[in-house]
Formats: sequence, C-alpha cells, structure tokens
Amino acid sequence: MTYMSIDDEIIDRVRRGMLFPLVPRAKGEVPTRAFFVGEKMWGDLTASYEDQDLEYRMGELQAHLDHFASGGRIGPKYLRLLHPACDGVWEIRNPEADPSMRVIGLFVRKDVFIAAEMAFRKDLDGWQSRRWKEVKRRASAVWRGLFFNERPLVTVSVNEVVSGAEDGRYYKNRA
Repeated sequence: MTYMSIDDEIIDRVRRGMLFPLVPRAKGEVPTRAFFVGEKMWGDLTASYEDQDLEYRMGELQAHLDHFASGGRIGPKYLRLLHPACDGVWEIRNPEADPSMRVIGLFVRKDVFIAAEMAFRKDLDGWQSRRWKEVKRRASAVWRGLFFNERPLVTVSVNEVVSGAEDGRYYKNRA
C-alpha cells in the first residue's frame, strides 16, 4: 500500500477535478495562502447566472475570497470558527455584502483552506439552527469525500490556521 501525503492527495484531487485552486484575479496579485474550492461550490462560483444581481454577488464573493488567497489581513469579521470547535469547521464571512454570504470549509494546515459549501446568511437562520448544522455537516462530508483518512486542522487559535490574523475573538462558545 502506498501512502500519499495530504499534499499529494490535494494534487491528485485537483488533477481529477474534485478540487479547484482559487488564484487571485487582480493583476499583480500572487497567492500567498492556498485556497481550494470543492467541485460543487466551484460550479456555483463559476456558473453564469441570468439573474444579474446573483451574477454580481458571485463576482463579489470571488473577489472577497481572493483577499484570503492573496494574503490580506484576516479579522474576526472575515473568519470565524463554528461550533463545535472539535469539528474544525470555519466560515469565511462577507457581512458587508447584501445579502451576506458564508463560505464554509476546513483547514488542511496553516494557510491551506478547503472551501466546501456556501450559503446566503439569510437562509441559515440562527447560528444553532438546523440549517447551520446541515451546512456544517455537508462541509465535513465534502472533506471526508476528498480526504477520507485525513483529519482537518482542529484548533481554536486563529494563528494556527492563518497567517496575518488580527487580534480578536474568532470563536463563540455555545454558552
């Protein structure tokens, strides 16, 4: 049996069209963090939409995600660890946009993020709702489908998952 490192597995999943690297689109921007998007989410991000507002929102979301890949400063309004912390599921938030969107994913290691799901915040209800739990479960299922034998990076310390993080509260306990 041949053992593949997680890096080898990522390369394999990219080759097989299961993961897609997000490369900053702005001229002169180079990736300093690795950001990979799952197959379904990639299809949603890159699709053409007849609804011009939705088309605009998807372009705006891609630009927001480029901020991560290009090494922009990360604050707690941008990135949050979701409850329970032991699952290692994080959200990238775009609260300034209307309607706000959330990208749900997990970290392979510091500065390597796998985006698995996205949703409009208005569709998720309260942060402990059934819809939130479903989107977190789907993100974890995408992870398991990609990396069956690997665990995501699990920590409550933002500095262990991303470089360039501002001081702040990135995790909210249940209580």
